[in-house]
Amino acid sequence: MILYYILLASLNFAHSSQICKSLHVSTNLKKTRDDIVSKGIPSKQWNRKAKNPIIVPASQNIDYLYITSDNPNMGLDNFQLDFDDHYFADSTIKLDHRQNGQHTEYAIQVNYKCKQYGGTLINYEMTFLVPNCGDTQIYWKKFCGNPLTLREGFTVDMIYKNYRQAIIKNSEIINASYFDQDLDNYVFNVARDINVIQFVLQMKSSNPTNDPIPEGFITDIETLKAIPEVNLTQPYVDIEMENVTKAWFEGDLAKGGLITEKENLLTLNFKCFGIGTSKIEITFPFQYFKDITLVIVKDCNFAYKVQNVINAKYQESDRITFIIYIIIICIVTGLFVNLCIGRKKGLANIPLLITFINTILCITCQQKSCLGKFIRKRLGLIGESFLNDEPDESFTSSQKQFYGSI
Repeated sequence: MILYYILLASLNFAHSSQICKSLHVSTNLKKTRDDIVSKGIPSKQWNRKAKNPIIVPASQNIDYLYITSDNPNMGLDNFQLDFDDHYFADSTIKLDHRQNGQHTEYAIQVNYKCKQYGGTLINYEMTFLVPNCGDTQIYWKKFCGNPLTLREGFTVDMIYKNYRQAIIKNSEIINASYFDQDLDNYVFNVARDINVIQFVLQMKSSNPTNDPIPEGFITDIETLKAIPEVNLTQPYVDIEMENVTKAWFEGDLAKGGLITEKENLLTLNFKCFGIGTSKIEITFPFQYFKDITLVIVKDCNFAYKVQNVINAKYQESDRITFIIYIIIICIVTGLFVNLCIGRKKGLANIPLLITFINTILCITCQQKSCLGKFIRKRLGLIGESFLNDEPDESFTSSQKQFYGSI
């Protein structure tokens, strides 16, 4: 009995998922009846994995789909519309039909009903369930509103060194020259000894009113603006020099959340790892509105006095290194000149070599030893010693007699 029910369920599933070849869907019956679905198979652009899917622009609020089928008894239950954002859209469908020979033509009106303040991209899916034939799904996307809209009322105060100052009002940076990512002259510098700065996020209505908020799904701009709340997705930081510093958020909004008229505290922590400075981009991303990015600079250099001592030591070391380089260059130049002389006149005529060898022999008292004579003879340095090997023959005979009588 159990096997019977399993087999029956399998047959029903196979039947319900089969392709209905008599089903055709189009956007305009006057041109074609199957540009969306032909013989139960959707075209590439209306497929779930389409590389270039159909995207309905924000300006279009209503669409029409035309279905041609052999079944004359289909109702709204046979057409299922699904989409992935019920907060920003409240889309519905209406159905109409007419007989055309052996076929029945159905017209489906899709009313997107999007909010007009803010914006997002919504994924849509429609399933066609044809009794005793099969089913087919089509997929497309719809731009609702404008996601680059600035959320009015969103404000941010920054607490730095126990001083609180407003830096963002109505989603716009108050002093762009300090924090704007599109400018190169941002100058807000977080000192090395500061490891924490805090942001106070809040919604402030520019035109407060005591009128009650209408019930149901709201689409008009002015009413949506007056609602003091906005969804913040997870804020993040982008660090230019990760080997210099690390930064991370803490607080109730560290992973995002709903911002209301109540003040919400978001803490940004820093930790220096190296010496230097690093640019840090702080982004407050919104689900339906334009993101806000602040740019600051974190200083991770040493304190002023310590840095001066280090710089002085570096300068002294550089001076000694420079002198050593000069000495090495002079020695190399001298060797090069002497080698050039020796190449033309022989080793015995190299002044530096003669002086060096004679000095070594003199210091080691090997000037007149057999070893010293051998070295000098092999190098052709005979007669070039500090001490003459032969007696001086320049004395006159009378001088010799004089010295000999002494």
